[in-house]
Amino acid sequence: DGIAYCEAAIKAGLDVDAFAGRLSFFWNAHNNVLEEVAKFRASRRVWAKIMKERFGAKNPKSWMLRVHTQTAGSMLTAQQPENNIVRVALQTAAAVMGGTQSLHTNSKDEALALPTEDSVRVALRTQQIVAYESG
Repeated sequence: DGIAYCEAAIKAGLDVDAFAGRLSFFWNAHNNVLEEVAKFRASRRVWAKIMKERFGAKNPKSWMLRVHTQTAGSMLTAQQPENNIVRVALQTAAAVMGGTQSLHTNSKDEALALPTEDSVRVALRTQQIVAYESG
């Protein structure tokens, strides 16, 4: 999608360095921690190469891959929703270690319905613990 957006903007007459620094992407973080970290890190390298070599971007900000990540609701289970807390924590850690700039953590009961206030609080605290207590 990013390549298509860049091609369309350039075709419309925009200089790549005039807009590329403002592009961002929306990703999911799934359960395989090492695979997810590798996905994020490799994607940054691939994007920088595409921006430099394919589109001729000169500004280092144009080479940066900016990502908002949501933990993977599709990986949550309706049975034993308390176990989803651990799943979300692992997904959160993977996204952070991969270098996401923005993060949404799912609540433990989102596989069942809209989350309860208590579940939302746990999801928020998961982010805060990863951000401020994990080094």
